[in-house]
Amino acid sequence: MTPRLLDENALQAREQQIIDNAVTLITQYGIEHLTMDKVVAQVPYSKGTVYKHFTGKEDLLLAISNQALAILADLFTRASQFDGCSRERMLMSNFSYLIFAILYPELFQTEMCAKAPNVLGKSSEERIQARENLEAKLLGAIHSIITSAINDKSLILPKHMNIEQLCFANWSLGFGTITLLSNEVEQCSGRNGLIVERELFNQSNILFDGLNWLPLTKDKMGSSELKKALQQVYPSELALIKEKGRELQF
Repeated sequence: MTPRLLDENALQAREQQIIDNAVTLITQYGIEHLTMDKVVAQVPYSKGTVYKHFTGKEDLLLAISNQALAILADLFTRASQFDGCSRERMLMSNFSYLIFAILYPELFQTEMCAKAPNVLGKSSEERIQARENLEAKLLGAIHSIITSAINDKSLILPKHMNIEQLCFANWSLGFGTITLLSNEVEQCSGRNGLIVERELFNQSNILFDGLNWLPLTKDKMGSSELKKALQQVYPSELALIKEKGRELQF
C-alpha cells in the first residue's frame, strides 16, 4: 500500500504534537531526563517518523525554544506598541516576560538550555535560522523602545554603554528576578516576604531611575497604573493566569 502523503498543515500539526509531548515530559521529569526514546514512546508515530521531524534531542529542544521565542516576541511587540511613554513600554516588556514565565514555566526553562553550544551545534540549519529570525523580532521590539527614548530625549544613553548593553542589563535584571523568585526554583536566601511581581517592579525602576530615564518613578507610573496597562494589553493572558489560581500582586 502506498503511504499516505501529508500536506504541509498536517506535517506541522504532527510536529507540534511531538513538541507538545516533549514539553509534557519536561514538566514531569525535567529537561535533563528528556530523551528521544521517551518522546517516541509518548506519540503515535514510529521512531523513524519522529526523526524525520527532528535530527535529535538537541534539534527538538531548539524547536521548543523557538516556540517559546515566538510567544515572547509577540508579547514584547505588544508591549512596544502600548500607548504610553518609552519607559512605560519598557516596564511593560519586563512584565510580559513574567507573564510568559507564569503561563509557560517549561518553556521558560528551555530558553537557557537552548543557548548551550551543543544544542546549536547539533540542530538543523533551518531551525537555527528560524531562531535567529525570532531573536531579531524580539530584540527589534526592545530596540525600538530604547531608540524612541533616545530620540525624544527621555533617555540619554550613558557614554560607556550602547543599546545592546542596555538591552542586556534589562534582560539580566528581569531574568534574574523571575528565576530567583519563581515557585519553580528553590528559595534563595532573603526570599521570605518577597513577591516576584513586586520585586520586578522595584528592580526595573531602580535601573531606570539610575539611568535617569524620564519620567522618574516618583513622577509617573505606579503599581496601580501598571496593573491597568497590563489588563489593557494582556487581557487574555491575565485571565489564564487567574485560571491557574494566580493573580499579579502589587
